[in-house]
Amino acid sequence: MKNTLRETKFIKGVTSYKSLPQDEGVEIVLAGRSNAGKSSALNALCENPKLARISKTPGRTTEANFFEVNTELRLVDLPGYGYAKSTKKKINNWAPFLDEYFVKRNCLKAAVLFMDIRHPLKDSDRAFADYCLGLAPNLEIVYVLTKADKLKKNEQNKAVFFLESFMNTSNVWVISSLNGFGIESLRNKLLKFI
Repeated sequence: MKNTLRETKFIKGVTSYKSLPQDEGVEIVLAGRSNAGKSSALNALCENPKLARISKTPGRTTEANFFEVNTELRLVDLPGYGYAKSTKKKINNWAPFLDEYFVKRNCLKAAVLFMDIRHPLKDSDRAFADYCLGLAPNLEIVYVLTKADKLKKNEQNKAVFFLESFMNTSNVWVISSLNGFGIESLRNKLLKFI
């Protein structure tokens, strides 16, 4: 079956609400700690290793990067939180933009929260999920545990159980960008938002 996400292309990086593309179609936010494997996951989902830049130094992204899949769907790659290399000033500058984005953006349908399966649901992950739901209560949050290749199956299951129990959700996906495990299932999940 053809991978719709394969057509994904970078549109623009945005730092202010007024610079956003038209509020139409469907947008899905991609978020996670700076070292959660978000860029690798995006590249694997889109079968394009050069789509999102992967830095050896996490936390380099300083804009919300908009990627167009087609006329119906955009993926929005937010800077990693944990912000390994971002200054406090930059983080504070982000708050008003994100507040406005989550409250006003009608086409925003879901937030995908990427977490390293070895360290699921750190304080910053819980804070981000609470933040999203506080501003946009109807937003669906998709929890993705990355780097599944680093753990045995029973350890993966423990991480999933912990996350499902703590967040009271069954919307948990396990993937490995390295060997492709779970990528197609997650891709199909995202395309259902169209």
